Amino acid sequence: MDNDNFEKRMEFLKKSYERVPTSFDPDEVFRKIDQEKVSQPTEQTSPKARMRQTFTIWAASIASIFIIGLIGTGYIFDQKQKSDEEIIQSPVKDELIENLLKQYEEEREKRREMLKLDEVFFKHYASYADSTINLLKNESYLEMVREGTEKTHLEETFNRAIEELKLPSEMLEDLKANSLNNDEQGSITFLGEYRRKIQMLIEIYDQILKENKEAIDAYEVSSHVDKAEIMLLSTKSFPEQLQNIIETMRDQSIRLHTEKYSGEIRTRHNNYYFYYSDLAFNLHHHTDAYIQMMVEEPYMYGPILQYPLNEMAYKLGRMEQTLINVEQDHSLYPVLESYYLTIFNDLVKGSEYTKIFDEDGVLLPDYQDVWRGMEATGDVSPLTYVMQPIVKEMEASGWRESKSWDSLSYDALKDAIVLYREGQLEYYMYGERPEFNSETIKFPNESFWNEVRALYEDFEKSYDKSVLKGASPIHVLGVFDYANEMEVPETMYHLLSESVMYDHYGEIELDDYVQNWRKGFSRFRNVTEAVFDENTVYRERLKFHSHVSLIGSDREVQMIFNEEGIWEVYSGYMETLPSYQMFPERGFKDMLDFGEYTYASMNNSTYDMKHLNGVPALDIVGAYFYALSRGNYEVQYKLFFQGEGSEVVDIETYLENPEKYSPSPPYEDGMYKRASFQGLEQDENGNWPGVATLTVDTELYPNLPSEMKFHMIWTENGWRVKFNPFH
Repeated sequence: MDNDNFEKRMEFLKKSYERVPTSFDPDEVFRKIDQEKVSQPTEQTSPKARMRQTFTIWAASIASIFIIGLIGTGYIFDQKQKSDEEIIQSPVKDELIENLLKQYEEEREKRREMLKLDEVFFKHYASYADSTINLLKNESYLEMVREGTEKTHLEETFNRAIEELKLPSEMLEDLKANSLNNDEQGSITFLGEYRRKIQMLIEIYDQILKENKEAIDAYEVSSHVDKAEIMLLSTKSFPEQLQNIIETMRDQSIRLHTEKYSGEIRTRHNNYYFYYSDLAFNLHHHTDAYIQMMVEEPYMYGPILQYPLNEMAYKLGRMEQTLINVEQDHSLYPVLESYYLTIFNDLVKGSEYTKIFDEDGVLLPDYQDVWRGMEATGDVSPLTYVMQPIVKEMEASGWRESKSWDSLSYDALKDAIVLYREGQLEYYMYGERPEFNSETIKFPNESFWNEVRALYEDFEKSYDKSVLKGASPIHVLGVFDYANEMEVPETMYHLLSESVMYDHYGEIELDDYVQNWRKGFSRFRNVTEAVFDENTVYRERLKFHSHVSLIGSDREVQMIFNEEGIWEVYSGYMETLPSYQMFPERGFKDMLDFGEYTYASMNNSTYDMKHLNGVPALDIVGAYFYALSRGNYEVQYKLFFQGEGSEVVDIETYLENPEKYSPSPPYEDGMYKRASFQGLEQDENGNWPGVATLTVDTELYPNLPSEMKFHMIWTENGWRVKFNPFH
């Protein structure tokens, strides 16, 4: 879809709506439409013919109503602009109108042939477009055009009619060529028109299926297969119109479908994943539930939900995200809202068709799980707001009763959405929101560390978190970091949030934390600024989550503001000092295999060596020897440590005679059997060394020692090989 043309059309319609002249007489328009309606036959007709006549009259009625909208929303212009516009003579306009009408008929016939529909059915699909183009046949409208409207306005009418003629498949191709993923309103407009066309085709196809019911019933398939699926794949000779829609409907993202309870063959929107992805990728993320709705509706067979309970609850959450975020429109929003309320009330209140309590009056276990799931997110959302008191009261009564459930109205969620949109829902759920203040601290900063040390000394006395009340998240993180520097893991433990004091086996005890603790690098190393932004704070029940950004090190540390109004550290993870890193013995060939992956990445000229940060030391060793085995000395050179204390030569010198700097002894296939690694303490140059121990196959190489020490140096970008690593 052309975004520029779309915006122009919308602006055109808006201005035109505000300038509808009172002198316009629509009687002539209606007279022409009445003349075009299908006359009622006097003789008796077959049921099939009567069905088609009803279908045609319905389409004509839609056209009659639609023309009113067109007259009132954009195709009649303000007469006072005549003096400012170029007057185009009638012959020119007549020729233009004739050409536009001819082009329209050609475009219309092209779409009819693409769908392989006869005129009766296609006229229903083209009713909107036909009503638009009929303005170019209306004398009252054309008289005003001849009096002063520019010819481009005629082309606007024509272009609109062509857009309305486009098939869903064409709209999808336009969307893929002109993504709307940053345009919420454009996405809503697209989906509204796209869904309307899909539904119109479904109505046509279902009518054709009804007319061919005898042929469908006569088509026998095994009871173990889906008849609709077999029909889509079948080459069996059906009546022509039925065969035509079977051949073309998939192009329009429509498929045959066997009704769950009646067994009738009907049509519905396609829901294949690749198709859904095309829409989701190219439309604004706020419209996600609109897309989901189109490919999954209807959600109910009569009064019965058609998806499992847990799936329905998940879909409900997706619907809510769209309803609370999207700009409301008159086509999609009320439909989605209706589904949202209907599904919720069926899940929570039940019905005569949906029993949610057992014979003893206890809520069924599956519904207990679903209710907990809707309440458990802790987010400020309509679902959580409505379900929290219900679940709390139900749990207290053994899932038998709840006053909040008794008083729950059908529109409770709708009312909660209003509160959310007005920014009041958080207050109703949790009370006043605390005031957070942004803060930026530059480094180095001795004053900051003095404040941190004072807080640390007060806190360490009794681990009473109240002494931290009022301290910024940056200062609390500083106390945690200082405790690491002082090697007091107990203090670090008490600064952590209770929210993260659990692993897969239950609560983490202090003794376990202390026993498994290893000193890590300072979170503030290489940092030029520490930043806390109040706009990053989000609520989770009574706690608030945010983070501290550490500029210069590209790190963020998650923080939690607890119920007592005190900042806590969310994660106790520290980047372990290189001296603690060790890897047990493994096969040398296995190490080479892993090293090959690292080598393959490094062999790309655009590869950023920073990506080696976090790659295990033995994989670096493997990449080094793999490069050596391939004779790729450029990749090998990249792995050399080149920091303080390095003896590395420049790359040109190295590549002139790499054998001169090759390992001693030289590497040969089968020379080593196993390898292990151990990090060492920091050296006098401030570097962190490490040693890989290579076990020699002395049967093949009896003149070599049984073990060779391969030296490495840790850097901020990962482990590197020491130049002349065996020395």
